Amino acid sequence: MDDVAFNYRMVDCYYEHNDLVVAAPRCGEHRDFGSFTLIQSTHPGLQVNMDDKWHDVPLVPEGSAILIFGWCTQIALFNDRIPALLRKVDDDQDVSSRASAILFCAPKKVETPLEPVVKPGESQKYIGGIKVGQANFGGKMARKWRYREGTLSDKDRIVEEEEIHLTNMMTQDHVADRSVKVQTHACS
Repeated sequence: MDDVAFNYRMVDCYYEHNDLVVAAPRCGEHRDFGSFTLIQSTHPGLQVNMDDKWHDVPLVPEGSAILIFGWCTQIALFNDRIPALLRKVDDDQDVSSRASAILFCAPKKVETPLEPVVKPGESQKYIGGIKVGQANFGGKMARKWRYREGTLSDKDRIVEEEEIHLTNMMTQDHVADRSVKVQTHACS
């Protein structure tokens, strides 16, 4: 367990809207980077995207939590068989506050390999030999997350907006698709 990092957060996703302030999304759509995330919330509102449709996740009983796999697990263990779940918090104006206890688990060391486990008859979806530090793409995954949440410094926000303009890499998915996925090209 010397290569496991845990990050525990208490998050209050609140809805605020008045004539002077336009509310930002409580927690916009994203996939977590690490191995897995455990979530326990006080109110419903978590939504997951499956088959290109948003679905409400029922509130789990007290003492239970929701387990969601992240990018590192999608790449290393599942080779895309089970994706890192795309999720968000619904902006339901009838729920003024939604507190969540969130435990993130991820590899601690940047040299930790994310070698895809490829089953017989399956093609490898990700480049072999990639390491956690490379999968964060020089901080691009983290920067996309902070940009979405509105917590980037002015300097990093300018860097992110220039990158989006030059590369059209709007989301973490775009970064992963272009950086670690095996590229297939049609033969003519």
